[in-house]
Amino acid sequence: MGMINYLFFVGIAAALFIAFRMLRLISYRVQRVQRFYPVVVVVELSLWIGFLFWVVTYFLESKSYYNELMLVLVIAVVVLLVWFYVKDIVAGFIFKIKHNPRTGQILYSQEGQGIIKKLSTSQLFIEGEGRNIVRIPYSRLLGKGMTLETADTHSASEAVLFLETTPGIDFTELERKLKLYLLQSPWCVPGKPIRIDFQSEPKHGIEVTVYLLDKSYAEVAKEKVKTLLDRTS
Repeated sequence: MGMINYLFFVGIAAALFIAFRMLRLISYRVQRVQRFYPVVVVVELSLWIGFLFWVVTYFLESKSYYNELMLVLVIAVVVLLVWFYVKDIVAGFIFKIKHNPRTGQILYSQEGQGIIKKLSTSQLFIEGEGRNIVRIPYSRLLGKGMTLETADTHSASEAVLFLETTPGIDFTELERKLKLYLLQSPWCVPGKPIRIDFQSEPKHGIEVTVYLLDKSYAEVAKEKVKTLLDRTS
């Protein structure tokens, strides 16, 4: 029975680990449920703490040192909870001293890229492609490859993109969607004009003139515009 009990608790621990790894991934990456990510973290932490006390009580309640052990566990949990919250504040303090970030700068990191919209004490908020707001704790940025750039509208690179379209497309609606999409993208310079010309000879297509933060974004911009065209067609 002893081995069966051990396997029972190991199975529950494995199920919790897999379930919450999947929930974290979904709530962090999927735009519609991103606001629930902090809730998932709190629920996971609470369940792991409850699971720990359950295991200790089940196996060690009859031991003479049970009360002392529970006291140590309570103190350890409180310390860990405090550190769980404080570590991002400490990381934010170090991050701000080291990098001097400012709103309006462009962040490139493994956690995401976009324009910094807000700097709080424990995390920063960036506006990514499609104006998705992503929250990144400072502790995830320290010690990892990342760069901060200031958008320079004077040195913006002009890019001309040509893409073929199908005949009969609603050019007015397409122009509206393209301009809205490009203005919301993190690699398009705000305040610069976007020109869209439609051609019917020798091929049906559109010529998009846009100002990018860097010419290296030209291929990305063309691919994104092509994807939007495919959805519209």
